Amino acid sequence: MPEEESVYAAAIEAALEHGLAKLGAGAHAAVIAAVSYMEESTPLNAGIGAVLADDATVRLDAGFMEGASRRFGGVADVRRCPTPVRIAAHLARDGRYGRLLVGEAAERAATEAGIALLEPHRLVTERARERHRRARPDLAAPGSDTVGAVALDARGHLAAAVSTGGLAGKRAGRVGDSAIVGAGFWADDRHGAAAATGIGEVLLRQGTARRCVELLARGHGVAEAVRIALAELHDGDDAGEDGLGGLITVTPSGEIALGHDTAAMAGGWIRPGEAPTVALRWR
Repeated sequence: MPEEESVYAAAIEAALEHGLAKLGAGAHAAVIAAVSYMEESTPLNAGIGAVLADDATVRLDAGFMEGASRRFGGVADVRRCPTPVRIAAHLARDGRYGRLLVGEAAERAATEAGIALLEPHRLVTERARERHRRARPDLAAPGSDTVGAVALDARGHLAAAVSTGGLAGKRAGRVGDSAIVGAGFWADDRHGAAAATGIGEVLLRQGTARRCVELLARGHGVAEAVRIALAELHDGDDAGEDGLGGLITVTPSGEIALGHDTAAMAGGWIRPGEAPTVALRWR
C-alpha cells in the first residue's frame, strides 16, 4: 500500500542518514546509530512499538558484531530497554559477564553501562495493541520486520547489527535469530558483513548470516552469495515453500546486495557525499 510504503521509506532514509553521520567514528558506530534510531523512532518491529508476544508484552532480541576483532554481543527477551542493540554492543566491548545475555541479566548489563531502561508498558504502543487484538489465534503469525544494518568505514572495518520484537504472538521467552551470532548477523573484515531477517528457527538452523559471508570468502559475488544463502533456507522438513528470509550484505570493497524471498523487504544504502537510496520490494 502506498501509505505503508511511505512509512517504510521515511524510516529507512532517516536511519541511513543517522548511520552515515556516525560513520566517521567507525562502522561499529554507524550500525548502532542506524539500528537504535529504528528502535526508538519508527513504527517498525523493534524497540518501542514492536509486536507483542502471546502475553501482550514486548520482548526484544538484538545482536551486534564488529569485523576487525569479530567480537559480538547478543541479548534476548529484553522487556525494559528501548534500544537493546546498545546492550549487545556493550557486551561486545566488555564481555566479562558473557556475550549473550537473556532477560533480567541483559537489563542489569544495560544499567551497568548507563543505557536507559523504561517500564515495560512504555514499550507498548496502541498500534501494537490493536495488531495484537486483531490477530487470529488459528493462523500462524506473520513474518517480522526485523531491523538491521551493515557498514564499511574508511579504515576498511565492517560491522553488523540487528534488532527485533520477533514474531507477532510468539510464545513469551522464545529466542529467534537476531540474538544469535552467525544466524542473524556476522561481520568479518576479511570477507564481508551480513544481517538477516525472516523465520528465526530456519535462520538459526542454517546459520544464514555467517553462511552468506562464507560464500563471499569462497569467491562468490555478493549478489550470488545472498541468492545461495536464501535458497538454502528451504532445505529441511519445516522450511515449506513460502518465503523465509532476507539479507543485507556489504563486502570489504564496498559492494552491496539486498535480497529476499519473503513477500516484501524494505532496505537501502548510502555512501558519503551521496543521497540515500531506498529500495522497497513487494512481490
